Formats: sequence, structure tokens, C-alpha cells
Amino acid sequence: MGGLFKKIFSKGTLKLLAALSIPTCLIYFWYYSNEQARIEMESYQKEQKANPMQDKVTIENYELKEVDDGNHVRWQLVADLGTMHAATKDVNLEKVKVEYFDGPKLKMRLRAPFGLANESTRKVRLDADKQARVIAEGEEGKGRMEASKVELTKKNQFEATGGVNIDMPGVAKVTGNHALGEFGKGGIQKLRIIGNTHSVVSM
Repeated sequence: MGGLFKKIFSKGTLKLLAALSIPTCLIYFWYYSNEQARIEMESYQKEQKANPMQDKVTIENYELKEVDDGNHVRWQLVADLGTMHAATKDVNLEKVKVEYFDGPKLKMRLRAPFGLANESTRKVRLDADKQARVIAEGEEGKGRMEASKVELTKKNQFEATGGVNIDMPGVAKVTGNHALGEFGKGGIQKLRIIGNTHSVVSM
């Protein structure tokens, strides 16, 4: 019996068992690590589903602006509330005001109940609701525009859609479905009205 015990637990056998135990342990730890990673991923996905707002940041008195090469403000946007989506840099806006400047002088002001801005592209969209439309007003009576939606791009350009009404005092009153133009020193400039247009020319 003692001889059999010695044979089973001889140095050679112990070395073999030790050698075999190394890959066995490695395989165990590999499976254990994979299982832990799977559990953590499932936990993270459940947390994301339970709390979808985690990838969003809400800011009161949100501000966004664009400056020219001389560091002068071209336009500035202010909203009572801005909810930014971290992945896309899109910001959902509530109670929005946008102001356009000519140097230090304010030349155009827009307001809307809702909007969407992108912090990377600086593109802005202003949206109406049932109670209020998107309104753009020039300083010193240099024009007024109402629409359901107004999209603002760089270089002061705009695109207005949805029951567009434009009043340029002393020039004309125009209504249409779609308008393109820009906000310049003289208010609304380079204006094009597209689709079902009606106008009254002031004399």
C-alpha cells in the first residue's frame, strides 16, 4: 500500500499534475472573466434602459453664440432650458431667443417656444406650437416675419416654412408657404417666397 501511495504521489506525477493545473486555472479564469464582463454589460444595459436621461445634460439659461474673425458676436441664442444629447451635440430648447448683431448694434431678434441647436455645426431650428409662432423682428421697424418653423444657418441665412407672413413697412406684405433670405443690416434681405404666394405692395 505504501509503495502504491509513493508511486501515485511521486515527484514526476506531482510535476505533471502541477503542469496540467496551469492551463486549467487559466481556462477557469478566462471563463470567469468573460462571465463577469457579461454580467457587468447586462447590468449597464439595464441601467441605461432604466435611466435613459444619463446621456443627456439639462442646462437652465442655456446660451450659444457665433463670433466673427474679430471676435465680435454675430448672433447669440438664449433659452430658458437646453437639454444636450452628449453623443450628437444636439440641444433641445425651450423658450428661445436669438439676436443678430451688426458690430455692437442689434439688428434682428427672433423668439420661439421651442427649438433645436447643434453645438458643433451651429445650426439652429426654431419651432412654433399651438399657442405661439416663430417671430422675427428687425430693429427700428425694419421688417417682421412669422412662420411655423425657421431654420438658421451660418452667414445670417434663414429658411422659413409653414404659413410664412412677412411685413416690410413701406415696401410690401407677403404671405407664402416657404421663404428664403438672410438677416442683413436692412433687416430681412435677399428674400425669395416660394409656393402659393400672395403679396400687397405698399406705395
